[in-house]
Amino acid sequence: MGAEEHDIVARVTSGASNSTGALAAHLGQACGHVLVDSRVIQQGYRFHAELGDEIPAFFNRRISTGSSSVAITLQSGFDPEAAARGPFASDDTWSTDPFDDCRNTADARVVIENDDYHASLWLAKITVGFDLMEVAQAAEPLFIARHPNEFRVIAEELVALGIVVGHACPLCSD
Repeated sequence: MGAEEHDIVARVTSGASNSTGALAAHLGQACGHVLVDSRVIQQGYRFHAELGDEIPAFFNRRISTGSSSVAITLQSGFDPEAAARGPFASDDTWSTDPFDDCRNTADARVVIENDDYHASLWLAKITVGFDLMEVAQAAEPLFIARHPNEFRVIAEELVALGIVVGHACPLCSD
C-alpha cells in the first residue's frame, strides 16, 4: 500500500479536508479491510478471544454519538504477506494465528508490539444501534442524511484506523 492511500489520514487529521463529501468519497472507495497494527490498541479497541468454532477472535470499540451508539468490529485476521491459502497462512501450510493464545486486550497488545509481528488484514463491520452494516453502506447519501453524527464518527474512526482503499487491498485488488 503506497503513501497516496494514507494521504486521506493526513488530510483528515490535519483538518485540511475533513468535509462530509471527502469522507464519504473515501469510504465509498474503501473495501472494508483494515491493517491491524498498534493504532487499534491506541484508539481503544478491545480484543475478544475466539468464542468457540462459530465466532472467531475480534477487536471491537463502542462509541456514543449522544443520540445513539456506534460499534466498529474488526473480524477475521488474515496475513497479507503470506500465501492466499487461508488466514495466517504461510507457503503451502496453515500457520499459527499470532492471536491464538490471546485472551484479552493486554495479550493482543503484546502480539502487536512484538518486533516479529507485521500488520494483519481484518474486515471492519459497523453497528449503528441494532443495525449491522458494511463500510460502503455508511457512505451512502441516504445513511449520511439520516445519521450525520453517526456518519462523522464512523468515517473519522475508520480513516484514523487506516481503512484500505479497494484498489490497494492485498485481497480485493486482484
